[in-house]
Amino acid sequence: MLAGRPGPSHEVVRRELHTYEEGFINSRSYKHPNATVKLIGCKKIKIPEADVDEFAEAWHANSEVMKRLERHFYDAASQELRIYFPVENALVEHGSHMIEANELGEFEIDRLDGDYAVVGRYQTDHVRGVDGNIIKDGVIYLSERVLPHRRVGNVFVYDFGYKDLHDHDDDHDHGLEKRCENVECPSKGCVKNHGGVNCSKKFGISKGRCAMRKDVCMDFNGVAVHITGCSRPTSKAKRILQFPGSDCDYAVGAGHCYNEVAAFH
Repeated sequence: MLAGRPGPSHEVVRRELHTYEEGFINSRSYKHPNATVKLIGCKKIKIPEADVDEFAEAWHANSEVMKRLERHFYDAASQELRIYFPVENALVEHGSHMIEANELGEFEIDRLDGDYAVVGRYQTDHVRGVDGNIIKDGVIYLSERVLPHRRVGNVFVYDFGYKDLHDHDDDHDHGLEKRCENVECPSKGCVKNHGGVNCSKKFGISKGRCAMRKDVCMDFNGVAVHITGCSRPTSKAKRILQFPGSDCDYAVGAGHCYNEVAAFH
């Protein structure tokens, strides 16, 4: 949306979003037959009102490279960037007990005995939980059960709320106050979730473009660094544009980070 021009209606974007989600689903490769239950999710980044025009102009100018990442949808009506992923190792209720999806967010059965809400995931060496999760007996419970908001065949689509890049911010230029990255610090970000190690190191992701930092989340080395640079920009639009294609984005896109919820609504 450019200055002075009205943005698309929510109804228009809803149709575009449904088409996008169906394309995302059809592009996935799975282990089990199509008739079995599968879960995909999204996380959202809110674009501040004052930065929408700058973000939209840069997003559309770089739309082809963004499309090649195959997991982002820009909702111009709600002014949000959506990131899609398989709901890796999701725990859902099946009758009187919980069952776990595989790493692709799928089950071996064709229906669940329950409301299909994702309640959390098991703790692993790679995913430990963040402030806001409820961690008990080796299970990372989400603060709210997440119900699917859409069904496409036997694929259920979930909204895991907002991702807060501010919670990842750091002193790229050493001139700004450094955010505490220790696991003891209150955080809903990836370093906390991965046991004090950033997702680049924990999952072996290194997309380059910017100098590797092992002490902070590499959520700034995305495909638009020719616009944003590698330092933390003062522009919030450019800060968000740093994310797609970054190491952190690849971790989110693999389903490693959906329990890092800054807010559900």
